[in-house]
Amino acid sequence: MNLKNLFRVLLALTFIALLSSCQDDDYAPLSTNETTSEEFSERKRTCLSHDHTQHLMQDPAYRAKKQKMMEAFEKINLERRNFKAQCASPVLVPVAVHYQGVNNPDAACLRQLAINQINILNDDYAGTNSDINKWTGQAASAFPGVSNGEACLKFVIADQNHPSGYGLNNGDLAVTVNRTQGDQDNKWAGYVNIYVQFNTGLLGYAPLGGLGNGDGVVIDASAFGSGQGCGTIAPQAPFNLGRTLTHEMGHYLLLDHIWGDGCGVDDEVSDTPDQAQDNSGCPGLNTSSCGSTDMHMNYMDYTNDACMYMFSAGQASRMTNYVTASLASLTGNVSNVYSGSGSTGGNNTDGGNTDSGNTGGDESSDDDNTDSSDTDTGDTDTGDTDTGDTDSDETDNDDTNTDEIACFSPSNSTVEIINPSKVRIDWADGSDAIRYQVRYRIEGNGPWTKKGAANSHKNLNNLSADIYQYQIRTRCVDGWQSWSAQQTFNLSVDYSGDDAGSEVGSGSVDIQVTLDDYGSETSWELYDASNSLIASGGPYEDGKAGQIESTLVDLPDGCYEIDLLDAYGDGMCCDYGNGGLEVLDADGQSLVTFDGNFGTYELVQFCVENGQARITKRERDNKKLSRGKKK
Repeated sequence: MNLKNLFRVLLALTFIALLSSCQDDDYAPLSTNETTSEEFSERKRTCLSHDHTQHLMQDPAYRAKKQKMMEAFEKINLERRNFKAQCASPVLVPVAVHYQGVNNPDAACLRQLAINQINILNDDYAGTNSDINKWTGQAASAFPGVSNGEACLKFVIADQNHPSGYGLNNGDLAVTVNRTQGDQDNKWAGYVNIYVQFNTGLLGYAPLGGLGNGDGVVIDASAFGSGQGCGTIAPQAPFNLGRTLTHEMGHYLLLDHIWGDGCGVDDEVSDTPDQAQDNSGCPGLNTSSCGSTDMHMNYMDYTNDACMYMFSAGQASRMTNYVTASLASLTGNVSNVYSGSGSTGGNNTDGGNTDSGNTGGDESSDDDNTDSSDTDTGDTDTGDTDTGDTDSDETDNDDTNTDEIACFSPSNSTVEIINPSKVRIDWADGSDAIRYQVRYRIEGNGPWTKKGAANSHKNLNNLSADIYQYQIRTRCVDGWQSWSAQQTFNLSVDYSGDDAGSEVGSGSVDIQVTLDDYGSETSWELYDASNSLIASGGPYEDGKAGQIESTLVDLPDGCYEIDLLDAYGDGMCCDYGNGGLEVLDADGQSLVTFDGNFGTYELVQFCVENGQARITKRERDNKKLSRGKKK
């Protein structure tokens, strides 16, 4: 299915009326924050994925963002639809659990319940759940050629650098109690958020393909975790084995219900059979509809927790591909919010996962310029990572199977010296490459500085007049490849370039914009101390990621403000190229740098004295552009 048709299907799904089982009066919210076992056992599984997504898609900004994410997903999904990754090092996905409306909470117990639930989730997604033998030993024979899925993902509860205002200290698990409301909190962008609520009137819901912008999954308090629970947060049969989160997380990672919308309406997964409607309870193995056996034991049906126990291989691949293609904001945040140790969720059901020997912990520790908290002493681009990195991750999953997928680190590259302190490195883009890293250092044995790159080029800034060594490596679907052979470039020689045909004079500066894929959304404005517009640029062309647009402006000593604007509201980085803006003085030194990792706008107020800039204010916005005209 091509991209246009895929998005049409997505739009159509959002406007499909809920099946009658989701609309019955039986599912009206309960009147108290406790649910009796008698009441609960008479109800069937329900979720509001379609209805919730329909509501979200009514927002044009949300719809546009979703379309971009689907474009990225479609590219990877088509290339790797039938590829089964060797999952020695799963992709880490940070989560936060938010309990809401709890009376007399037992915080310690609630933390353990969260660990318990994440352990169940990891077992189900890895195909290591204790009841998977029901598939391998019995049910699989009814589905020739279909394998159960093992998603190359691991969910971890964040434990450091928490947002402020939630009562959490560094080292605490990201488990909040009565600190959030609703199903989205923008301060928790970069996590999959699990909102545990009372009296939802259903078991849970999630968007059909999450954005990672503070959204997440809602789970009813009577269907969260397993065991005795904690006071009124108590899982109740027949939904007391933690499978509601497994089901709803499937929606968040772009899985539809197993039945799609009935016979002949696909769920976009090739190895799941057609099914007329949902199944509830515990159906017999040979239950059939649409001329084939129903896969009612699938996590995306509506059966009881004890009677669902598998994803198909196609579903697992689809979810992994969605995370890889469209949720880099989550995987790139792991190194910032997860220490890689402590009881933060794993595959042991007692909640005691320590994971201190996790060799996959670097899966996102140096990813894609998405971690704005990491800094680089040699570069003001705060989106880049790993100051003084000694590369302890040198062995991370370099033993890829190149017979199965053509994905290698580049063997050749070129270096363009843009100015005496800045170079651009280009290399051939691999057909199956997901992203890249470049590491560099002054020639010798010092520590490497490491940068992420979404495309086959990277600018290195604020360099000195020295000879530099550099290497490149590629992230493939099954892990990072080995670093390429060392190459060098020399900035110690006299520089005679003209920076794209324009030389910066002593009384001027060079404003350089590095574009992402959506240049038509990008513009900038430069104001002097009297708030008069003295220069501007953009919008630019789409599809020019990495291209540098240069503008020379007279900028004598004084105070200024420069605003970098994105009309859509998702900045200029990460999923669609590593864009940004830099102001260089006559000597090629950086006065101001924007890394592109912002929302609708970023502005810097600064003063120039004797050719040197002093920043007086910096502000960025993650909301839809609505500031109006300058005054």
